[in-house]
Amino acid sequence: MTVSIIIPHYNGTDILKNCLDSLLSHDRRAEEIIVVDNGSTDDSLEMLKQHYPEVKLLALKTNTGFTGANNAGLRAASGDMIVLLNNDCVVEKGWLNSLLHRMEDNSIGAVTSSMRNIDNKGIIDSAGGELNWMVFFRDVGRGDPIELHSAVTDIPFPCGGAVMIRRDALPSPTAIFWDDLFIYYEDLDLGFELNRTGWRVVYEPKAVVRHVHSATALKFNYLKEYSCTRNRIMVLKKHMNEKVFQKLTPLVLSWQLMWVGTCLLRGKFTEAKAVFCGTSDAFKKEVEHFQASIPLEVILCKFAKPCKFRNPVKKMLCKKAEKIISKS
Repeated sequence: MTVSIIIPHYNGTDILKNCLDSLLSHDRRAEEIIVVDNGSTDDSLEMLKQHYPEVKLLALKTNTGFTGANNAGLRAASGDMIVLLNNDCVVEKGWLNSLLHRMEDNSIGAVTSSMRNIDNKGIIDSAGGELNWMVFFRDVGRGDPIELHSAVTDIPFPCGGAVMIRRDALPSPTAIFWDDLFIYYEDLDLGFELNRTGWRVVYEPKAVVRHVHSATALKFNYLKEYSCTRNRIMVLKKHMNEKVFQKLTPLVLSWQLMWVGTCLLRGKFTEAKAVFCGTSDAFKKEVEHFQASIPLEVILCKFAKPCKFRNPVKKMLCKKAEKIISKS
C-alpha cells in the first residue's frame, strides 16, 4: 500500500516545521508528502522550498478552505492510501504503520488517529467523532485519559485532522470533501458518505499524533458559528430522506430560533446574526441528494447518542427527533 500525506496549510511556519520534521524522521516514511498552501501571506513558501525540497508543494493563489485544499491535494496525490494531517500535528512512532495495519481489513474505508494533547500523550484530544439525534457532533473523549479510549471502535465519522482514507472508498475520484462546505462539518459529511456506501470508519488507538490547539479556538468567531450552523443543516439535507427531513424541519427551526433568541437575550448580537444567517442560507441552498444503498436514518440509529441537555425544551426536541428518525 502506497501512502500520500496531504497537509493543508495557511501561515505558521513553526508549526509546519514541527509537523514535517516528525514525518520525515518517522519510522515509516510515506511515499509522498504534499503541502497544500492556501495562499499564505508569511514566508511559508520560501521556507518549504529552502528547507524541505523532498516535500511536494502545491501553492494555491487563494484560500480555498479546508475542503478545497484537501481536494486539490487528492488530485495531486498518487498513493492508494490518502492521509489527511493538520499542520499542527506531530506524529508518534508507529503511527503510520498502525493505520496501514488497520487498513488490511478490506471492509474499512477510513481510520482516524488517536489525537493526544501536545503536552501530555496520556490525554485525548480526539478519538474520532460522535453525534446526537439533532446531528450536533463533537470529538470523542476530549480531555479524557487514554485508558478510556484504548480499543478499536467503529464510529460515524473520522476527525479530518489525522485520518487515513482508502482512495477506492471515496465516492468521487477528484474530491474528498464537499467543496460547498469550505470548512466545518466536512468530516461528518465524509463519514456519512462512507458509512452509507457500506464502508466502516474506525478509530485506531495505536496511531498516535500529538495535536496543538489554537489559543483562539474558544473565542467567538463569526465565520465558524455561521459555517457550523449552515453546514450542519446542509449535510442533513444532502443525506436524509426528503420526507424524514420535512418532518424534522419544524424541530430544527424551533431549535435554531431558540438559539437566536437566547443569544439576543444575552446581548450576543453578532452570534445571533451568525446563527440566523447560517440557518436561513442552509434552507435556501439547493442541495443535491446523495444516493446510496444505506439510508442515513440507519446510520443515525446505529451511532446517535442521547442528547445531554439540561434545558427541558432541548430535551423534548431531541426526543422528538429520535422518534422521527428511529421510526422512519
